Amino acid sequence: MQQVFEFDDIVLSELALEWGQSETTKGQIYTDPIVIRFILNLLGDGSEQLKNKKFLEPSCGEGEFILEITKRLIRSSHGKPRLVELYGTVTAYDIVSKSIDIAKKNIGSYLKSEGYKQEEINPLLESWFHHGDFLLSAITDEFDYVVGNPPYVRVENIPKPLLREYRARYSSMGNRADLYIPFFEKSLSLLKAGGKLNFICTDRWTKNTYGKQLRQIISRAYNLDLFVDLYGGDFFHKKVSTYPAITQISNRNGKAHQTVVAYNPNLSDKTYQHLRDLIDHKNIEPLGNIQIRDDIVCSDHPWLITADSEINLIRKLEAKFPLLEDVGCKVHIGAATGCNDIFVVKKDQLDVEPSRLLPVITAEEVKDNEVQWKERYIINTYDQNGVIDLEQFPKLLKYLEAHKERLSNRHVAKKSPKNWFKTIDRVYPERAATPKLLIPDIKSKPVIIYDEGLFHPNNSIYYIISKKWDIFALRAVLLSGMSQLFVKAYTTKIANGYFRFQAQYLRKIRIPEWDAVNKEIKAGLIKAGRESDFDSCTYYVSLLYELTEAETLQIRG
Repeated sequence: MQQVFEFDDIVLSELALEWGQSETTKGQIYTDPIVIRFILNLLGDGSEQLKNKKFLEPSCGEGEFILEITKRLIRSSHGKPRLVELYGTVTAYDIVSKSIDIAKKNIGSYLKSEGYKQEEINPLLESWFHHGDFLLSAITDEFDYVVGNPPYVRVENIPKPLLREYRARYSSMGNRADLYIPFFEKSLSLLKAGGKLNFICTDRWTKNTYGKQLRQIISRAYNLDLFVDLYGGDFFHKKVSTYPAITQISNRNGKAHQTVVAYNPNLSDKTYQHLRDLIDHKNIEPLGNIQIRDDIVCSDHPWLITADSEINLIRKLEAKFPLLEDVGCKVHIGAATGCNDIFVVKKDQLDVEPSRLLPVITAEEVKDNEVQWKERYIINTYDQNGVIDLEQFPKLLKYLEAHKERLSNRHVAKKSPKNWFKTIDRVYPERAATPKLLIPDIKSKPVIIYDEGLFHPNNSIYYIISKKWDIFALRAVLLSGMSQLFVKAYTTKIANGYFRFQAQYLRKIRIPEWDAVNKEIKAGLIKAGRESDFDSCTYYVSLLYELTEAETLQIRG
């Protein structure tokens, strides 16, 4: 039974409903009907399996899921049921009253077409639908099934008083967790023993830092029955930048069960029946792009959903070699400014003190493993003691004063009004002058650029500085496909097959201690890294890690 929150803060509830009526986004991305039918088919096909079950949809939108549930409830009964028999069967919440009105209208029209009278329909729909904030509502019922598409709202778009309350109530709402995270947590807490949650949602939380607490909750008390990777598909009514997954999580007591993983399957009747049979442990073999795994959910660790062979190689490397940063290689993040058009400039376009300018490199200037520098500089608002005394640089003061209003409106400036002119991140001249490897963030394959010490990276680039490893040998390792192996497993894909080569994923890479590497392998790696010779990189990396022929083919992609 979930913890029931009793609260008297009417103002908070009114704020939530006011937000619901506003024009700002509430994460409403509606789901394709084929997905809705597939998710409900995983629970039951409209026969006796749905009889006497209780459904919850915590963010019902315009009622697509509830409409399909209604059709199945009508069909699942022997003979035409009386609507009074369906009271308590469905509980649906939404914060947007217009959406609920549309949902009631659509479901009411369907019930009317089935011969029901309006005076029967209206009370049923009033009992089903609730205009309110699901996360703030005191719900004492428990449910057999929770279904839907939770709202995808970024943390910065949630009104601050609501955000504080959500964080106070839900342990999963830490870090920079988006709104759908506590929807998972509360929905899981409302499941009956044996109940199932089936959501279609972005898969970012399964690997990102902000999903750690939710992954921990699932690991402790629930089971991941099914993970359907829908990468590359178009399953919403509008385009999205991230790709979704269908997760079925059950409230099972005792030892965790295995997970069925399906990679972009055909959402057909044959598929859902096959998946249901596998989840129910029927003695059948997985077909097509379907696997049975028992190693996905483990404490708060990222869920690695990639192919078995890749997971096995990663686990082997993780057991044998230390992390990249444990062998003297430091991963850094390029400097964010908050206003690139003000802080990233051409030298001849302004008159400021030369000591305040450093050559800067951005991701757009890295093409096909080459740097095409546009001769731009980043304004450095820091010195060895921290933020500069702007009065000591009158030319820079004059330039920045001309943009003061805009710069002062940035979040970083509001936090520190005295230093309204500083960039978000500190700029480090000593790092700019150090040989390093530049790695642009969003790429379909690793791009690893050697910089002899010319540039300071902008925030669209990550970079690695090595104190022990030869920088060219390290480049050979990363170019070989070793970096993509780890990044592919630990990050989520975005549109068009691109990955995020971010610091948190690059730090997952395993690599031997430099002093332990054979001299011949060292020499081969250095030469291959200098010459950008992919075949040689792969050859010497296979020797370095003692890879089998099959494992070598894997890192070649």
